[in-house]
Amino acid sequence: MHVLAIGQSNLANHCGSPRTAARGEVRHLGTAQPLQDPVPGGSGDLGSVWPRVVDELAALGTVGDDAPFVLTLAAQGGTSVAEWAPGGPCHDLLMTRVADGDLDGVTHVVWQQGEKDTLLETRAADYTADFLRLHASVTAVVGAVPWIICRTSYRFGVTSAAVVSAQTELARTVPGAVAGPDLDALGPQLRRDDTHFNDEGLLRFASLLAPVLAGASR
Repeated sequence: MHVLAIGQSNLANHCGSPRTAARGEVRHLGTAQPLQDPVPGGSGDLGSVWPRVVDELAALGTVGDDAPFVLTLAAQGGTSVAEWAPGGPCHDLLMTRVADGDLDGVTHVVWQQGEKDTLLETRAADYTADFLRLHASVTAVVGAVPWIICRTSYRFGVTSAAVVSAQTELARTVPGAVAGPDLDALGPQLRRDDTHFNDEGLLRFASLLAPVLAGASR
């Protein structure tokens, strides 16, 4: 399994305590290194969901000695869906990873983004249009692989029905897309600052994401 993870801060080392995974590797700038927080390719210097996800996948039997896990992380805190679409600075950054070979062999894409668009009050139609442009660009590189689309908009206690509606409809209608975890359901007790996940929140996130990844692997 080779996961390309795209999004913003809750995917990008802005969460709870750093961990080192028992297995797995990270592809970054053409190199491979052991999977540990903070994961290269993400902003932030704290913990991430990824070592927890690997533990969950190992418990499910999806990864192991004969089924390695590879992660390519491209996530930046405080970024909108428009910034990830072609023409945006995050898309430009993502395309540099293509040149480095970091996206070679990707089997799954995880998309976790939406908090910035809550702040911007992005309309569902605009969110959808920008996501579809990103999806087309990435698909042209990695091929038709499953996309796990997390439903997420929670920012300092505020959510966006428009953003979540767009994410839900995209997961339903985009070929190969799968509905990811409903992260807005993880309330303030699971967040270190009412936005970013604490250690318990990361464990809950991982426990929700890993089965979806495992199911999309069959």
